[in-house]
Amino acid sequence: MFLKIFLFEIQSKLRRPAIYVYFAVILMLTVACFANGAVPAGEKEHYNSPYLIAQWFAMMSMLMMLIASSMMGTALYRDIESNTHSYYLTYPITPAGYFWGRFSGSFLCLLLTGLAIPAGIYLGSLSGPFLGGLDKGNYGPNQLSYYLQPFLCIALPNLVFTSCFFFGLVALTRNVKVIYTGGLILFLGYFLSIFFLAQTHNDALINLSDAFGVTNIRNHSGSISALDKNNTLFPVSGPFLVNRIVWTAIGILFLTFAWSRFSFTRFFSGRKVKTLKLTNTQLTALNPAVKAKISFDRAYNRRTLYTLFRIELSNLFRDNYFWIIIGCGLALLIFIFWTGSNTHGVPDLPRTIEFLQIGPFFTFIFFLIVFYIGEALHRDRSTRYAVIGDALPPPTWVLNSAKLLALLFLGSCLAFLPLLVGVPIQLAKGFYQFDLPLYLQYILTVILPKLLEMVVFGYTVHVLVNNKFVGHAVAISLWLAVFLLRDSGIFDYNLLLYSYTPNVLLSDMDGLGDMAVPVYWFTIYWLFGGGLLVIIAALFYYRGISSSFVERLKMVPHRFGTYNRIAAGLLFTGFILIGSYIYYNVSYLNVFLTEGERESRAITYEKVLKPYAGLPLPRITRIKMQTDLYPDHRAVYINAEVTIVNKNERPIESLLMDADEITAYTLKQGNEVLAFTCPLTYKRAAFSFFRPQRDTAEFRLYRLNRPIAPGDSTVLQVRAEITQRGFSNNLYISDRLLNGTFITALLPNFGYDENEEVNNRYVRKKNGLPLKTNDDAASDDPGAVNLLREGKTTGLIHLDLTVSTSGDQTAVAPGALTNTWRRNDRNYFHYSQRRTGIYGQFSILSARYATLQDSTRLPDAHQVNVQLFYHPQHQANVQDFMSAYRDGLRYFSAAWGDYPFQDIRLAETPDVGGEETSMATLDVYNERFGWNADLKDGDQTNYCYFETARNLAEQWWRFQVAPNATKSAWIIPEGLSRYGALKLAESKYGKNNIKSLLQQQAGTYFFLRDRLHIKEVPVLYAKEDRWSGLAGKAGVLLYGLSDLVGEDRLNAALREFKNSYAFKKDPPYAGSIDLYNCIKKQVPEAFQYYLRDNWEKVTIYNNQVNTLNVASTGSNNNFLVTLEVNVAKVYLDSLGNETPARSMNDFIDIGVFAADTKGRNGRTQSNPLVFRKYWLSAGKHVIQMTVHGKPTYAGIDPMNKLIDKRPEDNIKVFR
Repeated sequence: MFLKIFLFEIQSKLRRPAIYVYFAVILMLTVACFANGAVPAGEKEHYNSPYLIAQWFAMMSMLMMLIASSMMGTALYRDIESNTHSYYLTYPITPAGYFWGRFSGSFLCLLLTGLAIPAGIYLGSLSGPFLGGLDKGNYGPNQLSYYLQPFLCIALPNLVFTSCFFFGLVALTRNVKVIYTGGLILFLGYFLSIFFLAQTHNDALINLSDAFGVTNIRNHSGSISALDKNNTLFPVSGPFLVNRIVWTAIGILFLTFAWSRFSFTRFFSGRKVKTLKLTNTQLTALNPAVKAKISFDRAYNRRTLYTLFRIELSNLFRDNYFWIIIGCGLALLIFIFWTGSNTHGVPDLPRTIEFLQIGPFFTFIFFLIVFYIGEALHRDRSTRYAVIGDALPPPTWVLNSAKLLALLFLGSCLAFLPLLVGVPIQLAKGFYQFDLPLYLQYILTVILPKLLEMVVFGYTVHVLVNNKFVGHAVAISLWLAVFLLRDSGIFDYNLLLYSYTPNVLLSDMDGLGDMAVPVYWFTIYWLFGGGLLVIIAALFYYRGISSSFVERLKMVPHRFGTYNRIAAGLLFTGFILIGSYIYYNVSYLNVFLTEGERESRAITYEKVLKPYAGLPLPRITRIKMQTDLYPDHRAVYINAEVTIVNKNERPIESLLMDADEITAYTLKQGNEVLAFTCPLTYKRAAFSFFRPQRDTAEFRLYRLNRPIAPGDSTVLQVRAEITQRGFSNNLYISDRLLNGTFITALLPNFGYDENEEVNNRYVRKKNGLPLKTNDDAASDDPGAVNLLREGKTTGLIHLDLTVSTSGDQTAVAPGALTNTWRRNDRNYFHYSQRRTGIYGQFSILSARYATLQDSTRLPDAHQVNVQLFYHPQHQANVQDFMSAYRDGLRYFSAAWGDYPFQDIRLAETPDVGGEETSMATLDVYNERFGWNADLKDGDQTNYCYFETARNLAEQWWRFQVAPNATKSAWIIPEGLSRYGALKLAESKYGKNNIKSLLQQQAGTYFFLRDRLHIKEVPVLYAKEDRWSGLAGKAGVLLYGLSDLVGEDRLNAALREFKNSYAFKKDPPYAGSIDLYNCIKKQVPEAFQYYLRDNWEKVTIYNNQVNTLNVASTGSNNNFLVTLEVNVAKVYLDSLGNETPARSMNDFIDIGVFAADTKGRNGRTQSNPLVFRKYWLSAGKHVIQMTVHGKPTYAGIDPMNKLIDKRPEDNIKVFR
């Protein structure tokens, strides 16, 4: 009997279109992604590498959870829905044959559907060079093992787990709605697990907790080279093998439990029918018959529509499973809102904008809407009421509208959940600055239209497909395909992507800002488009016994009556008119480029302009600028005099100028307008049908009226304007906001910019471009030491800025503020830095700022003004910022020499406008950084204080001593500034109470090193980037050196270094070798090993406490402590191979501590009883010491001053 049920289930599935739709969707999605390279491949990794194939199998088999819910969940429920139980109960069918036959047949069909994944990868890798236009080098060989191993070890366990889960749920509950509930709970559980795993570094927990293996594969792939990814299979062993076994076993155990509870007769018997108890009832005579007046007029239709609308809502809201799903969604939303965002582990205050950008919750809502659209449309047929209901008098539009309006009402209610959940959470957290106008504006402008468009889209798809589960799959697949197209960057033209609008970034300072304009237009455009979908759904609405699409298609002319034609005409006209206006802004006034066009233009740029890279470049020495800001119009007008010097050995006759960010400008020399040519033009963008055939690029080649001889100088007059023409396809004018201008690109740039070249080696090879090398200039490169890290044309610049802005705003810029005045309802500010000059680029900010001012007097008796410019509502941590500046100015001036400027400022920018950055005399923090940190917990890292101290230290090590252009010169601004911040934190919190800061700096390095394939290079020669964590490591190394040789010695070396290179006008400029040589002179011979090991080599310690014993000496509260420690140090080569340092003899801390206590500020304080250094060689050591007071814990290098692989085993607690 098992075999017959098994074969029958397979035949039944294969006769239905669903399995072919599922297969086609997976196949097309996979082919499209692999043919276009829209996969998460690393640098030099093949798009069909074994590792990437394994990751794709994991992700797609997780998405197949939706298909598994349909194919496995309905296998049993179909018999209940079809009312075939009377047949099964009369035939000799065994429960086991029925249960396992249904499961096995359905699971085999699911596996057949899953074969679309390898088929899609294979076809995509073959068609990529032809369809996607990719180079054959992007793809490696297709070997059977690359597909078979991940299918069996990754996809198969995932499908077993989800299949057992959904099949078992229906077997236990007899209700198909439990599929939706279980699926969404599984989705939410997976999302929450990913969130929690992101907060931990426990690899064992990470490897075990991910049911689908996606996180495991991604993390392991990060630590593997591209060569290994391209040529070796993903290892299914160790913790990952345990993961596969555990989750497969969980699925099988759940199915076994469902089988143990399965009763053949009870499964088909259904609920018991309630019997009515008859009572004696007195019958009364009926009134005489009244002749009924039957009228099916408009009033009848309105009453019927209202009644059916209430019935649909009642069916929805009386469904227990609906409230279970909503409850789970609310739990997710409450969890997201309550947890909030954090920076450096410190939670942010619950501001309104945190509760409005709810990406994951949108996914949940879409699933919910799609599922209940299917329920609403198919409920009458599943209960067989449609046979009666469809024969009743109400017109089809009434039946259709009642369902659609009920679902639109559901979407409207869900749109207000952020407000209904967010405000109570803000109140519960004691935060009362909720912005109700912003809540309502964002909900009505962004969230509500999006949900209504979701409803209309899902409704139309379900009506057209006319199959509940296939409708679910098609709607979700289409929505997912559009999302992937846009999110991957393959195609993101919002005018052609249903329901999409330009991205919106909210800020407290600017709210929705100027982005409201394009969002309004796109929203109205897609609401008209949604209205057209409603017409289509009405024309194809299912009613009666006809079921095929062809039959409904024949009824369309009959249904497309006068009212539908008028509505369709108006909607289509509005859709076209608004779409035309959007097109005029996006593709005529502005230019929209596809990813391929951007790549093509970069190739053209390099081929045409590369010959100009050899032109001699001038050095800027002085800028005098008048800048007028008009925030209300998002406009900037500039009038500048730029003094340039020729420091080359040949005259400068021509200048190549790049002005991408500038709308229009003119260039004069000696009051004569310079003529120019445009050497670069681009082919017209694909969607810019009405623009000229060739687009002129914003590159100009000027020929100077008077060439600049070597050593000579000239003054260029620049008049420029930066304005906005219409609006763009996506986020735009992020630097010019109504409240929060932060603009850097004020003047055209000189010369050819290599950063605009294509980096992908396969694209370069395909287009005949030479391969680029990633080797930056070595530490002693003679050309790079004569250039600054900030750019080839920058030097020590004397700056004179006059800035005007709106009458309600304050303009902030680098330099000393020498004058302010007001004229014509506008504010004017004059900033100047002519005495010393400044290094690097500069920016101008303007906003409606609140200000906090203070000053501090330095050892040389000159006074420094400290000013904070911030959003009035963001005053929670301004005293921490101010304290860091006051403390740092005194401490760093005493250590390295006085602060040379008259002012130091900190200004806030909106979340849209930029990130944390520094300039001479001016630091800039995004509103997410520090201004809204919740620092109530004293043990949390006060990054407001630490990061401000670090940025202040850069005033010495970036803007007094400017690093040269060699690859390792980063250690000057990044390493020395972190060292300075650690020393300032030590002076504030105490030497024994900054362990968390040291761990954080070194921990980032280890975390990234373990998960990314970083070539190990000694700090002295390494190139630092944001993904290496070397900046934090350098800070710890310098702090450890200071602890060894003494702070005074190290500061003496730094003062010597600073005095040699501060405000240097002419090359050579400072590099890492210069810094190292100054430090080396101050380090005694005994500690030279530390410099060699940590600067010239890659060295990692692995110290640990093996055993720890304590015994009372019996007098004066003294205790004898005995530690057995193991000391180890290894050297790493560039491939990560370790060589033990067997001859080591290092000076290392040993400490014994009493119980920690809480300080006045709530911060945990460590209390060392004994803390001293010992010369220790490699191997085991037994150390005894007598302490006064009861010890609680002890350790080796307990403050983590060394770069230790596992700092957690450096300490043991006394038992």
